[in-house]
Amino acid sequence: MENKEVYELLAKQFQNPQEVITEIINLRAILNLPKGTEHFLSDLHGEAETFLHILRNASGVIRTKIDLAFGDTLSMKEKNELAALIYYPEKRLEKMRGEETGNKRYADILYRLIEVCKLVAAKYTRSKVRKALPRDYRYIIDELINMPYHSITKSEYYSQIISGIIELGNADKFITAMCSLIQRLAVDHLHIVGDIYDRGNGADKIVDKLMGYHSLDIEWGNHDVLWFGAHFGNEACVCNVIRINCAYRNLQVIENYGINLRPLMTFALEEYGQDSCERFLISDVYGEESDFEKNDLLAKMTKAITVIQLKLENELIARHTEFDMQDRAQYPERSLTKKERALISLLTEEFKTNKRLHAHMDFLLRFGSMYKCYNGNLLLHGCIPTEENGEFSEVVVGDKKYKGKALYDRLDALVRAAARGDRYSLDFMWYLWCGKKSPLYGRDKMCVYAKYFQGVSEQEKKDPYYDHIKHERFCLKVLAEFGLGGKDSVIVNGHMPVKVKDGETPESGNCRHVTIDGGLSKAYHEKTGIGGYTLISNSEGLYLVSHSPEFSRVDVLEHFVDLKSEVRRLRSYEKRVLVKQTDKGLAIQKQVEVLKNMLREYYGQ
Repeated sequence: MENKEVYELLAKQFQNPQEVITEIINLRAILNLPKGTEHFLSDLHGEAETFLHILRNASGVIRTKIDLAFGDTLSMKEKNELAALIYYPEKRLEKMRGEETGNKRYADILYRLIEVCKLVAAKYTRSKVRKALPRDYRYIIDELINMPYHSITKSEYYSQIISGIIELGNADKFITAMCSLIQRLAVDHLHIVGDIYDRGNGADKIVDKLMGYHSLDIEWGNHDVLWFGAHFGNEACVCNVIRINCAYRNLQVIENYGINLRPLMTFALEEYGQDSCERFLISDVYGEESDFEKNDLLAKMTKAITVIQLKLENELIARHTEFDMQDRAQYPERSLTKKERALISLLTEEFKTNKRLHAHMDFLLRFGSMYKCYNGNLLLHGCIPTEENGEFSEVVVGDKKYKGKALYDRLDALVRAAARGDRYSLDFMWYLWCGKKSPLYGRDKMCVYAKYFQGVSEQEKKDPYYDHIKHERFCLKVLAEFGLGGKDSVIVNGHMPVKVKDGETPESGNCRHVTIDGGLSKAYHEKTGIGGYTLISNSEGLYLVSHSPEFSRVDVLEHFVDLKSEVRRLRSYEKRVLVKQTDKGLAIQKQVEVLKNMLREYYGQ
């Protein structure tokens, strides 16, 4: 588009040159604000309650703001009670209504919330804060957080606003709005580094929450791509989804989508009713009491769907010799029976046509990608396939070979092609889930047949990437491959749980690489010894947050005991990072240049 046409479009937004000048001044001022807080989470695996709480408390950011706001002027109990209110305003207010709550208590709460709100809003322009304000209270909140209430000339004005809110019976709604605003402003941008699905039963609740989040990106994990494949119509992916959720006693998430598994139950009882299915009995992953009948049925369902899965995988392996997975075609029977074919067709149709699942998958497709370069950091779920000698592996996709960034870009396009129904891309979704050189899987094999039919626990070998990434030189090579490499650039990984109890640490390569899969899912707590890692990046540094596996929302609400977390600073920046040093800042600087050119070329100034 010619410059004149661009300026004519902009002229509809800016009616005269003075408005353009005002916007340039505003944008240049924004460039010198501290950069916003980024919040990183990975491997959520359906653990909705813990995830939603970490989102509410921003991995401790809000509690830190409370400490900054009140220092020693509030007791620890008062601070903890205020934090619980900010996290769960509706629940806490409901509890307060059953207590003797006078106007003074409401006034104290409002004054305290205003002080916290001032702190979390400090990094933003007044205009940006206004846009985040709830419509019903936009004017009032704007007044309260931008005026010093101790001012001699305005203290009465300030007090009248507070007393009016309380006396007119609006305190509960106003407090809820303030708490939501604090949560909204505490984090500027959210990163989800893969694996929202499987194991826990709340993946659908997690996606519901993410769909309403103000600013985020998602890097797909192999479990997310598995659900993509199932929804797009890959039958082997459908089988894997059902098998995993049977194995983790987690059919609830499939039922939450309204997908009917009764035909599988009926088939399993008909075909394996007399089979003990001993190797398919479900382990007590979540410490639930054993229900023999339920366990027995799940075992039969698991065997039924696993047999169908292995037969379908045999077909995929035979159809695509370039996958180089012939050693995985172990199940002796190659063809599905008529009953099996009818069943998997029925189940696949359920996954393909489910409206709620479609809305969730469409959201993950639009806001997700194979990787993300953001503010100098590289975010990816799995690995860059690598050879033993440290060179990036070449992976065959179609009739070409790709490696490094080119491989990731090709696979990103392939996932989107699968959504449009491309046959080869749809088959490749299964390879992305478990292929020996899939960057999302990062292991040489998935030993389903050996586990269930041979009773053998085979060792899965990790991609050499996971050894090389321990060294700074290789980290710098990976960053350079993606056009990064600033002095503070970091690779943020998920996927491989960090076994803290065995002495493993999440950072490596002189802190050029951080793995934030610390086992948020309850299924991993015993393996890792903690309840997950999250990462906070603000204008002053990079912080690793380690969470306790013990979490109860009741403890937060009733006893004001928050999720126990330990914060460790990984990096301190020499100078506070400003907006102009971020990706957003670069975009703003380009806007400024366009507007300056507009003044000169369009308005002649």
